[in-house]
Amino acid sequence: MLAACGSIAPGQPAPADGAPAGATFALDDGLSATIVQDGLEVPWDLDFTPDGRMLVTERPGRVNVFASGEPGAEKLSAYEIPGAYAEGEAGAMGIAVDSDFERFPHAYVCVSRDPDGPDGEAAWRNALLRFTVKEDGTLTEDPTPVLDGMVAAFHHNGCAVQMDDTGHIWLTMGDANRVRAQHDSQRLASLNGKVVRLNRDGSTPDDNPVFEGTDAPTLVYSMGHRNPQGIAMRSDGLIMEAEHGTDRDDEINHIVPGGNYGYGCYTAADALGPAQEQEGEAKELCQGAEAYLPPAWASGIPTIATSGAIFLEGEEWGDWDGMLLVSTLKEGDLRLFRVVDDGDSLEEVAILADDQFGRLRGMVIGPDGALYLTTAEGTYDKVIRLVRDAV
Repeated sequence: MLAACGSIAPGQPAPADGAPAGATFALDDGLSATIVQDGLEVPWDLDFTPDGRMLVTERPGRVNVFASGEPGAEKLSAYEIPGAYAEGEAGAMGIAVDSDFERFPHAYVCVSRDPDGPDGEAAWRNALLRFTVKEDGTLTEDPTPVLDGMVAAFHHNGCAVQMDDTGHIWLTMGDANRVRAQHDSQRLASLNGKVVRLNRDGSTPDDNPVFEGTDAPTLVYSMGHRNPQGIAMRSDGLIMEAEHGTDRDDEINHIVPGGNYGYGCYTAADALGPAQEQEGEAKELCQGAEAYLPPAWASGIPTIATSGAIFLEGEEWGDWDGMLLVSTLKEGDLRLFRVVDDGDSLEEVAILADDQFGRLRGMVIGPDGALYLTTAEGTYDKVIRLVRDAV
């Protein structure tokens, strides 16, 4: 249930669609929502610098820097990424601010680029770019590629970016929705269909997993993914990933080093089952079901289009502290999960903000402890702040 308060007259209809920055709403479950920014064009992801500046990517290839997460805060800069190629789901996507920003004042952005012009699939690639965030809120004019060359496509780019407290960057990469895509998810030589873990300079961490058939760590941390658009890190080291399924089984996976989650050999609801009739190269690549890890949760039928993922942590969240929150696109809601069996299973606790703001995607906990999320309607999109009033 959505009720207006603050700048919207009590008792009057208050659709969130056209609500301006500063409008506030009371939601069920003791939540309050405030529109922080409006008029955005598919804001994919967001993050904050330690001093409170808010960075927001827009899919057409833009990185915005706002003075703060306060409603209507000044936009300090809007940087157009050189060579960004935005079509379908591709463009400027995940963003993460360096966890040691004082020493490394950087932001990392995953973007689809076509630097050589529209020459087809051969030139279309995803890249992880490093920007320096200047004191005046502008970004470096020539970002540094940290990792490049992953195949991009209209769909299934993944491109969630997070950074842990040890200085490692985590990047999810989709299968790129190609004829060879299902093979690539199971092919260690390709970074498509993987969760990647790398150092700030793009090199491989010494403690990354060593996969069968290799004699040294690789950038690949886990494999067998389809289109992972969300990755969440809890303070105790638990890593969970949310990905889109085919016509069934959106998945949330507990990410462990060297894990293989089955796509495109197997998919799972309650038990692993064949994803498709396997023949040719796929038959050669696929092993028995016991070789793959089952999801902690799967949607079954129908899919709900799981997107962003984040852990709620802090006393301001009350008994939700430590729970996983996943945004959805099709359902336009937030799914709250309790972690069971150290992450190997999830129990759905609640559906929040159900169809109140449209399609929901990016999420981050701000410096104030509130949850900030982006809408993905395509026009007049927003950044919304959620707080829990009753704990």
